[in-house]
Amino acid sequence: MIKSEKADIFRVERTPLKVTLLIFSGSSIMCVASAVDPLRAANRISGETLFDFKL
Repeated sequence: MIKSEKADIFRVERTPLKVTLLIFSGSSIMCVASAVDPLRAANRISGETLFDFKL
């Protein structure tokens, strides 16, 4: 590889990362919140949809 060529692993993806969380009955709401809140906060702080998540 020539130095001026960039490796594919460093290419910036602009499409949102799709995340699906499977929640079982009896799950703690704190566990659900600790999984969802960082994704929600990242979207809000960045001003764009970085994570597209479903519950």
